[in-house]
Amino acid sequence: MPKISVSLATQLSLAAGLALCLVCGTAAHGQDSSAGQDDTNKQLLERVRELEAKVKQLEEHQATASATPPPAPAPAPAPAAEPVAVVEQPQVNAVADRLKLLLFGDAGYQTGHFFGPTSTFEFGEFDIFATARLTDKFSAIGEILYTAGSDNAVKLDIERLLLKYRQNDYFTASVGRIHTAIGYYNTTFNRGDFFQTAAGRPTMFEFDDQGGFLPLQDLGIVINGQIPSGKLGLNYVFEVTNGRAFGAFAEPAQNGSDLNNSKAVNFGLSAKPEMLPGFTVGFSYRHDYLSDALNLHVSESIPVVYAVFTNPTYEWLNEAMYVTHKLPGGASFHTPGFYSQFSRRFGHFRPYFRYDYVNASVDDPIYGNPDEIDSVGRINGPAVGLRWDFSRYTALKFQYQHEGIRGEKSTNGGTAQFDFTF
Repeated sequence: MPKISVSLATQLSLAAGLALCLVCGTAAHGQDSSAGQDDTNKQLLERVRELEAKVKQLEEHQATASATPPPAPAPAPAPAAEPVAVVEQPQVNAVADRLKLLLFGDAGYQTGHFFGPTSTFEFGEFDIFATARLTDKFSAIGEILYTAGSDNAVKLDIERLLLKYRQNDYFTASVGRIHTAIGYYNTTFNRGDFFQTAAGRPTMFEFDDQGGFLPLQDLGIVINGQIPSGKLGLNYVFEVTNGRAFGAFAEPAQNGSDLNNSKAVNFGLSAKPEMLPGFTVGFSYRHDYLSDALNLHVSESIPVVYAVFTNPTYEWLNEAMYVTHKLPGGASFHTPGFYSQFSRRFGHFRPYFRYDYVNASVDDPIYGNPDEIDSVGRINGPAVGLRWDFSRYTALKFQYQHEGIRGEKSTNGGTAQFDFTF
């Protein structure tokens, strides 16, 4: 037999009706009854009134409950996002509470006349990079580099060693052996090829031990920080350093003594506008009277401008320079140069393309004089490659390079480079 559900309000209503019927029936058939019957009738009427009051309360309660909307159902969980392959940056090793350590290295294989007359396996460099917090405002940076020279000997080099004082975001001062803030590339990419996309640096930013001609290392004081500029995102840097020495057997970085009283001065300004995420534009300007083997007292000016866009997917680097060497008699010689590099990430793979151009006059008193430096000349050509980040701490790069040099036959070369950090 099916069950019938009856609400509490309905049950009370039925009980009240039944009690009323009993009262009425008793009154109709017992008008001449005794006083005891009258008392019973009064009790029944009071019970009826109580039941009617409860029915009214229940009806009001049900009306209020029906006016309140039921709670909204919980939203369905969002579908899981497609996994995106992102190359994680290496973690910094904590040797002690105030000492952090990173190590970088690379090795590879080179073939083609761009690299030399024979193909060879090569040891690139091994870099030990350490930072230490000395106090709340003072810290230190030390970088030791082991690199293979053209004579196959592995040499030790103190790449950087500096003490840094940080007052706030607007003022930081450093003193010691530094990488100069010339342009963008030398500030962003130091040693440790793991962090740069390509297998080598742009021609105009090669280090002196790899045939470079710009003063990318120096000793002196650096002041840098942010400029209060709201959404424009301005930053500044100012350097006073010994300057680079030139000569066939000279050490480019004047580590212990400056050969002249002139000091190199470099100033840079950059902007990272908030409305253009990933975009950086800026310039730097450096001036020095060179310490050269022939004591020519050459004035050197190095202006560099750059426009860069980087995000996790795209990288587009563009820089241009215009080096001027001026003799005391007034003759000036100019060396223009630029590079443009573009790459795009596809998961763990990043193909890239770069074009380099440098054109130094054969009459330049520094860049065209073999007593001062190996002739720079005109160098131009493309490089194309592929970077594969197959783990968090390792990358494999394949690169083909074509280079044209004034007065010489163009060269081609291929390299496979294995970069790692630990």
